[in-house]
Amino acid sequence: MADFRPFQAWRYNPQKIEFGEVIAPPYDIISAEEQDRLYERSPYNCVRLILNRAEEPETAESNRYLRAQNFFSSWKNKKILIQEPAPCFYLYRETFPDLRDGSVKSRFALIGRMRLEPFEKGVIIPHERTLSRPRADRRKLLETTQTNFSPVFGLYEEAGKEMDLLFSKIIKAPFIFEAADDQKVRHTVWTVEDPGAVKQIQNSLKDRKIYIADGHHRYQTALEYGRQIRRQNPVAEETELSSDFVLMALAGFHDEGLVLLPTHRMILPYPGFDKRQGLSALKEYFQIKAVGCEALKSWSKETASFNQWTQTPPSLGLILENQECYLLTLTDREAAQKIMPSGKLPAWYRLEVAILSHLILEQLWNLPENQWETTLRYTHNEAEAAEAVGKGAAKAAFLLQALPVEILREVGKAQELMPQKSTYFYPKLASGLVFYSHLRNGEVPHGHTLS
Repeated sequence: MADFRPFQAWRYNPQKIEFGEVIAPPYDIISAEEQDRLYERSPYNCVRLILNRAEEPETAESNRYLRAQNFFSSWKNKKILIQEPAPCFYLYRETFPDLRDGSVKSRFALIGRMRLEPFEKGVIIPHERTLSRPRADRRKLLETTQTNFSPVFGLYEEAGKEMDLLFSKIIKAPFIFEAADDQKVRHTVWTVEDPGAVKQIQNSLKDRKIYIADGHHRYQTALEYGRQIRRQNPVAEETELSSDFVLMALAGFHDEGLVLLPTHRMILPYPGFDKRQGLSALKEYFQIKAVGCEALKSWSKETASFNQWTQTPPSLGLILENQECYLLTLTDREAAQKIMPSGKLPAWYRLEVAILSHLILEQLWNLPENQWETTLRYTHNEAEAAEAVGKGAAKAAFLLQALPVEILREVGKAQELMPQKSTYFYPKLASGLVFYSHLRNGEVPHGHTLS
């Protein structure tokens, strides 16, 4: 069962900072330009913790991870960051314009610490593969700081209406945090301290499976790190360590504010790529229809219901140089399945991102999986993908449509994994709301100095 608990978070001191100046997007969507803007916005912006600037030369004695730890320690000493006096949960609401139709939506999540469980137990369920470089980066940050600065985003199966009723009561109390970001998303946070409410949350979630929506790298890193700590500090199995838990934000599958956007692929130049040969190879499996590029961009913004998705033939958009745009519709599913990885869930063979990754790239375009990390670039913006091809920065771009949220359950229950970057929940959870430190108050990691 899921073991979700309140905790004593470190958070920004409202008497010393403006919240809008210190929050940041998750590290993996911060560009170099945005990193600079966040650095300039405030000397206490949490970008210094989650994505500290690299400075040449980076050495064992001076590197971005040590600088993040030193900032964290220094801010605690200066009371820029304060610790919650007692364990509690946090209710987090994001209010935002839906990029698909402009309507205003809200999404609720509960923030707490979740006991780390190996995936094979079926308590915490992933849905996509991870990349080695981000895992190594997050591992180094966690090892150095011993702190979770950003929550993993999880989804819980419907627990009736009791959670919605509880949330409606909580938001009547004063919030502890509110700020708007550059994407016009308003972030509001309340503490949940009442013992009855805390118990209700734990009881409601303890029998639920938790599906990772975002943060697979951070969860896997925390799991591996927790195992390492236990190997280095042998204790009885029943003895709890702070590293047995990870910071997590949980939303319900039923939440009307769940918005899932597609992640498009840009193909960088690689040996052997030939546009005409690539198009010719697709003809055996796809109907290829030339379309206007603007029409293709509009197509990619459409989102089908789960029932529509199961009944509609898989389709992808393709952009090539000289404004050549095509809609690819799979025509021979059985033939395609024969050359894709075997033994998968039937729904997996319908996934456009799986068809793109394992049929088109791996089989038809001779781009094996071990080259994806260096050859693929990702974007959620159709215009950005088209521009990259137009300028020659990419040889091709594939546009996808968003998957229905329900597919996470279908794939997760079958213990199947989608390719990397298959889903993009919008908006992202902000970093800088609360932090979960494995260190006791005033403790400094061995070998670190305060700045």
